[in-house]
Amino acid sequence: MPPRQPPAARAAVSERGDVEIGLGAVTAAVAGALVGVGSYEAYRAVRTRNYCTHPDASQDPEYSTHCMGPLGGDPYVAAIVSSSLSFAFAVPIAVASGFLLRRGIVTRRAWKAARPANKMSFRPWSNGQTNFGLTFGLAF
Repeated sequence: MPPRQPPAARAAVSERGDVEIGLGAVTAAVAGALVGVGSYEAYRAVRTRNYCTHPDASQDPEYSTHCMGPLGGDPYVAAIVSSSLSFAFAVPIAVASGFLLRRGIVTRRAWKAARPANKMSFRPWSNGQTNFGLTFGLAF
């Protein structure tokens, strides 16, 4: 006996494009966050370079804290490397996000075009304990 199939009126989630649109939105947010981190690191690198190259900076008691890393490295170079890596990882993630969103939108349009124009809907709802109801929807 074959496994029970869902009714024809109810399409699977992947056939509607929901998964692709959701993943595309998440990857777009990650790419945006990486661009934000890269921008902040670039700003921090410029601020560190300007502070450390100022003529009076070596007289400041906190000069060694701001202008030398814990292992003797240059914090300007570390900030530039961090910024570059953030931007480098953001590019392929943003491209993948674009592909996912495009596929999700195309799939959603095809799914909407193939389904009958259902103008009215009734959707039952519950909070899982005591409240129950019925929502009436009208599309035009």
